[in-house]
Amino acid sequence: MENSTDTPQEQDANALVTFLQGSNNSTSEAIVNGFSKYSQDYEKVFKAVNFNGYVETARTAAELFPSNREDVHILDVAAGTGLCAGELYTHGFRKLDALDPSMGMLDEARKKALYNQYFNVAMGENTLDIESDTYDAVTISGMSTVILKQLPIKAFEELIRIVKPGGYIVNTANCKLFPEDGDEHAKIFRSNMKTLTLQGKWEQFQFRRFKEYVQGEDGVVSTHRVL
Repeated sequence: MENSTDTPQEQDANALVTFLQGSNNSTSEAIVNGFSKYSQDYEKVFKAVNFNGYVETARTAAELFPSNREDVHILDVAAGTGLCAGELYTHGFRKLDALDPSMGMLDEARKKALYNQYFNVAMGENTLDIESDTYDAVTISGMSTVILKQLPIKAFEELIRIVKPGGYIVNTANCKLFPEDGDEHAKIFRSNMKTLTLQGKWEQFQFRRFKEYVQGEDGVVSTHRVL
């Protein structure tokens, strides 16, 4: 969120982040292409606008798995350059896989050598080439808000399918996505969350709001347990 006290560098960072996040009229493909184009600048730019989503995501994962973290198998969705992996690693997690539609972002992540497998694929109506009940948890940290709002219910069903019963899906996102009087363009997202609950596929386990998600906006860590 830009203000008059921002330095020129901060203003540039805010402008680029706003561009990368896209608008409600942006296609997922256009957003992914943008992240690929600026993949080498991603971490510098997002840290300049105080992006803390990955920190809160890893903190939540650590709370969910207080012991034997080296054996916990996690798929990091919207893995990007591996910011969340780095934070998870500091908490003792070692069995980490990455999924991201941007090859440019995954190329940056590979330099850190924190993930064991890399899936260059977009979430959507497609079936993931991953066996059912593979992971103990899925983390989603900083997925483009616009893409998150556009995801069909099939995308969430796939995440549920590949997580073991009793495992978790941890989604960290802008707080405006969640309340009924929040982002009006997030109605499909909220509907999908409720439908999966009513169908008995998952249950809300934790819902935690925090300050400074990105660009001065509050965030939410929404954790569901797979049934």
